[in-house]
Amino acid sequence: MAEISRYGAYLPKYRVPLGDVQKFFGRPGRPRAKTLSIPALDEDALTMAYEAADQALGNERAPGAVLVATTSPPFGLRKVSATLARALGLPEATPTYDVGGHPGGLADAFGLAESLVAAVGSVLVVTSDYVVSFEEKVCDTLGAGGAAAFLVTASGGFARLGDRASAGDEVYDVWYLAREREPRYRLEVLFETSPKVMRAAISGLADASGIATADYLHVAASQPHPQVLRGLGKAGISPEQLAHTSFVGEIGNLGTASLGVALALSFDRSDTGDKVLAVSYGAGESIAQSIEIISSPPAVGIEDKVVGEAIDVSTYYLWTRGRQAEPH
Repeated sequence: MAEISRYGAYLPKYRVPLGDVQKFFGRPGRPRAKTLSIPALDEDALTMAYEAADQALGNERAPGAVLVATTSPPFGLRKVSATLARALGLPEATPTYDVGGHPGGLADAFGLAESLVAAVGSVLVVTSDYVVSFEEKVCDTLGAGGAAAFLVTASGGFARLGDRASAGDEVYDVWYLAREREPRYRLEVLFETSPKVMRAAISGLADASGIATADYLHVAASQPHPQVLRGLGKAGISPEQLAHTSFVGEIGNLGTASLGVALALSFDRSDTGDKVLAVSYGAGESIAQSIEIISSPPAVGIEDKVVGEAIDVSTYYLWTRGRQAEPH
C-alpha cells in the first residue's frame, strides 16, 4: 500500500457569475453554478499545477517521479510533467509521466503512483485543468479551472490509500474531434451514465474492502455537474458526506482537478481514524477508492479560496476569446 504525506490545492481568484453569462448569451433558466472559477490570461493548467505542486512539496524537493493528469495542456507534443519538474527545480533525472485522456485521470495517476513508490520512494501526483467552453456552451459545461497535488510515499504519510474498485460503460458523453479547441458534451449521456457506473464502483469497493459506504466521513467525488452528485444518493451516499467536498454548484466543473480539490477539502476537515471515499468519473469509467486517515493531515485551507473576486462578463468574454484566438 501507499500513503499520502502532503497535499496542496490551487484555485484562481477570479469568479464570473454564471447567471450574468446566461443573460449575456440569452440562455434562460436557473444557473447550475453560482460562479465559475476563471484563470486569468497568464494562467493555464501548467501554472496552476505549479502552485498546487509547490505547496504539496514544501521542503521536499526530490520526489522519485512526477505524474501529471490533465485534459487541457497549454501546448501539444510536449510533456507537461517534464516542464513542471523543471519549473519546480527538480533534478533533471526525475522520471516524469503525463496521464491524460479523460476527466477521471487522477484515479489512474494514484494507481500508477502506488505501483511506483516501492521503487522510487515518493511520487508527486498533480492534477490541473481548465477546459474552455466558448460563448454560450459554458452554461452547460460549467468550464472552470483549478489544481491539486499529492505527495505519495511508501510510508510516513497521514492517509493510507486502500482498496479500489472500478466500473465502466463505453459511452461518449464528452470528447474532442481531431484538433478541435472545444470539447463536445452530451449531457443526457453524462447524466444517465455517471451515476450508474459510480454506484457500481462504490458497491464493488464495499464488497472488496468490507467497509460500508455509510462509514465514510467524507465522499470526495468527480463533479462535472451538480446532477452527477445528486445521483450519488442512490449509492447510499448522504448529503452530509458531500457537505464539505461539493463545490461544482459554487465554482463550476474543474475537469480532472475536481476529484483532487474535493480530496483536499476532505483532508482539511479530517482527523485520525476518519475514512474518505474517493470516487472518480471520466469517459464512462468510475474508480472508487478507500482512504484511511492515519494521522492528522496538514490542512492547507483550500475552503477559504472557494470564494474569490468577481469579474464582469466583458472581462470573462475577453479572456475566453483570447484563449481561442491567440497564444498566451
